[in-house]
Amino acid sequence: ARSGPLLALFSMALIAALINDKPLFFLLNELATFSPLFWLHLTHLGEIVVAVSFFSVFIDKQSKLLWSLAISMALSILVVQGLKHAIDAPRPPAVLAVDEIHVIIPAFRTLRPPDPTIDYVKLIDARPDTAAAWQNIQSDPNSPEARYWVPRMGGIATKEKFGIAYYQETLDLERGTYGGIYRPSARSFPSGHTATIVCALTLVMLHFRKRKWAWGLALAALAVGVSRIVVGVHWPLDVAVGGLIGWAAAVLGTWISYRAPIASTQIGHRVIALLPGLAALILLTRKPVYPDIALF
Repeated sequence: ARSGPLLALFSMALIAALINDKPLFFLLNELATFSPLFWLHLTHLGEIVVAVSFFSVFIDKQSKLLWSLAISMALSILVVQGLKHAIDAPRPPAVLAVDEIHVIIPAFRTLRPPDPTIDYVKLIDARPDTAAAWQNIQSDPNSPEARYWVPRMGGIATKEKFGIAYYQETLDLERGTYGGIYRPSARSFPSGHTATIVCALTLVMLHFRKRKWAWGLALAALAVGVSRIVVGVHWPLDVAVGGLIGWAAAVLGTWISYRAPIASTQIGHRVIALLPGLAALILLTRKPVYPDIALF
């Protein structure tokens, strides 16, 4: 009952997605025109390293919560990744035309090192069509040119990066090796970020039993899930199912943790306490996933 609001919200989301998945995607994806940086910050809260690192504040006194966290996240990862690999559903950018979707995260593409003998800025200036495209990219972030090329530049629009992306794509097309900017195996279903944030917040609800927090935490989890649609990488159905998986993993993980009380031992507590601490260390020392995001 304490996590009932989360279950209710994502159950309603599932029903809505089953009825109108694509229209709902278009409706929510339009929110990308409002403060893209806000949505990037919000969506990043669903990354497992970020979510788990927040549990560092519970290292001293909440060993049962951390033990539940370890079990629940493991269950969530197993189910989510199992479904992703088994179903291998394409993400929205792999299906929709460039003028139908806003994508505000860097594309999943491995860029080859640029050729030091090529002046990519001059390459753009030398052609009227590419020079005009660059002007449109600079002047209107929502132009078809910007929406097509900025993800191919890794989310950072400079003339040199435009030249590199244009040159590489042209070369791939000539060779017949172009596979688009998104992973051929997109693995869209279900949303791992949504499962992670829902799992984390459900655990907080179950362990602290604060009914007055329930709807606030549920809406926060839903907002992170919606952000996955807004940034253009998931369908509403992905988000709804991901949320339900995260909720179920937290409930089952909590049940298991109380029947296998390893955290009550001194050694068990110390080992389990390493989990959020390690996540926080990774977060502080790794190369940023999105350079524009503060602290992450």
